[in-house]
Amino acid sequence: MNKKKDPPSSLEKNVEILNLTCMILNKIFDKRLNPALINKEKSKKLGQYFTSITIAEYMTKMILPPENKKIWNQIRILDAGAGEGILGVAAVLHCISMGYKNIHLTAYEIDEELVQYLQTQIEKLYEFEELNDIILEFEIHCKDFVLNRPDQDKTILPFDICIINPPYFKYSVKDSLYSKATSDLYKGDPNIYASIMAICLSSLTEHGQLVAIIPRSFTNGLYFKGFRQYLSAVSSLDRIHIFQSRDKVFKDSNVLQENIICKLTKGKQKQKISITSSYSNKDISNENGKSYDNAFIFDTSYDLMIIHIPETESDAYIMQQANQLKNTFSNSGYYISTGPIVEHRTREYIVDGKSIIDNTVPLLRPHNVQLMTASWSGKHKKDVTFRVVDGSSKHLLTNNVYVLLKRFSSKDEKKRLTAGVYKPNNGSELVGFGNKLNYIGVQNSLMNFEEALGVAAVFNSTFMDSYFRCLSGNTQVNATEIRVMKFPSRDIVKSIGKKLVDIEVTQETLDRIVLKYLFKG
Repeated sequence: MNKKKDPPSSLEKNVEILNLTCMILNKIFDKRLNPALINKEKSKKLGQYFTSITIAEYMTKMILPPENKKIWNQIRILDAGAGEGILGVAAVLHCISMGYKNIHLTAYEIDEELVQYLQTQIEKLYEFEELNDIILEFEIHCKDFVLNRPDQDKTILPFDICIINPPYFKYSVKDSLYSKATSDLYKGDPNIYASIMAICLSSLTEHGQLVAIIPRSFTNGLYFKGFRQYLSAVSSLDRIHIFQSRDKVFKDSNVLQENIICKLTKGKQKQKISITSSYSNKDISNENGKSYDNAFIFDTSYDLMIIHIPETESDAYIMQQANQLKNTFSNSGYYISTGPIVEHRTREYIVDGKSIIDNTVPLLRPHNVQLMTASWSGKHKKDVTFRVVDGSSKHLLTNNVYVLLKRFSSKDEKKRLTAGVYKPNNGSELVGFGNKLNYIGVQNSLMNFEEALGVAAVFNSTFMDSYFRCLSGNTQVNATEIRVMKFPSRDIVKSIGKKLVDIEVTQETLDRIVLKYLFKG
């Protein structure tokens, strides 16, 4: 006698549906858009970077059913900058896996050559018998999303879900059509992806969900201040996934950018924020993560709303340690500015000579700054001088002791922060610093050599470098970020400097001394 099989449990049904929708997504996009058909110059201009199936599946899994499922009688999905349609289609399939059967997808794509391909991909959903009981409506707008805002069109209903891999590029504030396109939402014009994210949030229903893969650059810096304030005012940052590799996520597009996936819900900020990480998209299923209080992630100093991202528990520990420091860099009594010489604008004053001649002074560049030292000898092939003539002095500084901090690091460098002490040794009254360097001094006073050693040591410490990485995903070291960093008091800095006078400084020695004085007692 054959034993009758028990009906599948609800969990088994959910797993079966989930496996089915993943299978359908892979079948629809088993053959991606032929790279030969992609105009790379146009893609670069439009800021197009196509999403992998792995990333698309991961992003849709961040979408959760609302507590009150009745509000999703028909789920309205928005994909702004849809490209091939993989995110929109993945979101449709994910909603089906959650049990919803009436779905409306709206896709925006500015590239006319992609629109027909996009429509073909979406229409493939109708070919699967397993989806016969699903009511699917879709519409495609071949329009510029930012210049044709759905939140300003009364004929377009708000959306429940938005899932995006938006383009990203800067544009001219003076003459771009995008300038001030979102001025009713936030102040500033930092990047096109910020405009798209803001419009998406504005287009969502209350408790609507936005999932986006974007550069990390919005999390800090002055340019994105207004945008961050807008995000904080209208949504809850629920989750961030960070990729530790800069060049693997969009490897076919030569993108050297720290990317994150973030999930936001329209409404009040929740208490906890989940931070997960993986090396690249290939190991994303093996993510590591932890939840943190929102007050730990958001730094409200100076009203900048900087977002800290601890990639690991070790990073979180470093942030907790840094928060024990009672001062920021600025209120410890220091200032930081960018070197005033922009070389392409002052070529007439730059001399390639390797020695100081009449009416010239050293012009220090990044190669002149090494661990704890900043010097100009004239012996390096990149050494140049700067002419002191009428009209050029405004680009120069008084020749005093400064700490020079490199503004840029290459992707191959192990450290983001490299600081050296500049000590006058050529008898000149003036000195030149290029704008690829930051220079640091004491507010309302002159810095002496001993204190400068202490400042440089703090910046060069492994601890401070790790802390800075939690604050910033950029290889660029901006003065704005340094000003709000936690920093020791001047007394502690001076004590560190005294210990470093007349000794050979190694990274190990420097780290030991800095940690001892930062956290003693």
